[in-house]
Amino acid sequence: MRRRPLGPLTTALRGLGVDLRHGAREGHHPLTVHADGVEGGALTLDAGQSSQYLTALLLLGPLTAGGLDITVTDLVSEPYVEITLAMMRDFGAEVRQEGRTYSVAPTGYRARTYAVEPDASTASYFFAAAALGPGRSVTVPGLGTGALQGDLAFADVLRRMGAEVTVGAEGTTVRSTGTLRGLTVNMRDISDTMPTLAAIAPFADGPVRIEDVANTRVKECDRLDACAENLRRLGITVRTGPDWIEIHPGTPTGPATIATHGDHRIVMSFAVTGLRTPGITFDDPGCVKKTFPRFHQVFDAFRGAAPDLT
Repeated sequence: MRRRPLGPLTTALRGLGVDLRHGAREGHHPLTVHADGVEGGALTLDAGQSSQYLTALLLLGPLTAGGLDITVTDLVSEPYVEITLAMMRDFGAEVRQEGRTYSVAPTGYRARTYAVEPDASTASYFFAAAALGPGRSVTVPGLGTGALQGDLAFADVLRRMGAEVTVGAEGTTVRSTGTLRGLTVNMRDISDTMPTLAAIAPFADGPVRIEDVANTRVKECDRLDACAENLRRLGITVRTGPDWIEIHPGTPTGPATIATHGDHRIVMSFAVTGLRTPGITFDDPGCVKKTFPRFHQVFDAFRGAAPDLT
């Protein structure tokens, strides 16, 4: 997490009068915050690296003394902002949006019972595994037509590649058709699932080109380079640019050790590759504990489960 940049957020907080000090490198974890409430006010924010800068400030807004007016100059992963706004309103917040300016009233929050959706980003690994097949399907209940998470759009990417995808009121099912087609796809809004697609791309019948994902270079690692490095270790032809990766069809060959760079999403993505590539191991399998501590046990059970899994 110390690799991930925080500069735009911490600069904004300091501009609101928060006493915030970085313990090591400026603009990165760790940090110490001393505050006695936040007055609020107007600020300009660049959220082109991460929507989390904006969502953090939006969540703060109702708790300020005078509210917040946030004008955004650039924004990535916008569906996460929509999730945040919907949740805030469910808890009594008042937020108005005019263009790229968000005005948050100092309402505070009201307690309530709140249902949390299954994690669509984590579901992507199992959806991708189902699309690889053969003869396998996966259903995730609670992640259906009313879901707020943008990463559910990963299922639409699999549909474009040839998988059978059903999104209903109660959940989403992905089923293998035995074919994966190559495609070009813009993943700016669902960039957390870029490594998932990269990991199954070699099994498509044509090149897979993923575009507009420059922000994946400033996650737990440079995910574009990490995906390219590991696919090349498996004998796959890969090209990359500042904000894109192009993966050519091929048969990944093992044994090979995946360089995880301490990134949970690299491990979970290449575990899917391992379904069709014997001999894949990881140099740091435990880094999945950030979001899914039991991933390896659950995925191992998935390997041996019935073809239709819920």
